[in-house]
Amino acid sequence: MSKVLPELSETARNNGSLILRHINASNQSRVADQVGIDASTLSRIKNDKKNSGLTEIEFIAALLSAVGLKVVPETDVYCSPEIAEATRVYLAHAFTSPEYMRILFK
Repeated sequence: MSKVLPELSETARNNGSLILRHINASNQSRVADQVGIDASTLSRIKNDKKNSGLTEIEFIAALLSAVGLKVVPETDVYCSPEIAEATRVYLAHAFTSPEYMRILFK
């Protein structure tokens, strides 16, 4: 992804890598059918470099990164940084509470 701005390249590479890993781990003919294209078109999207020097997958990954989005598996659950921090603090206090431990290991 040499044409992608340096500040985007790591996130864009991660996005593109995850997309390609999941395509490669799937039945590519089935994936192509699900999006309404043939398998050879999917292969071109994955492999053919455009004038920008990027494949279509790399371009889409860079575009997502540029607008502040990232690619994650659909089974992942998102929470905001604030919720994650509140959960961390709650658990830190809970595990130091004798009452919590008594309930947990009842």
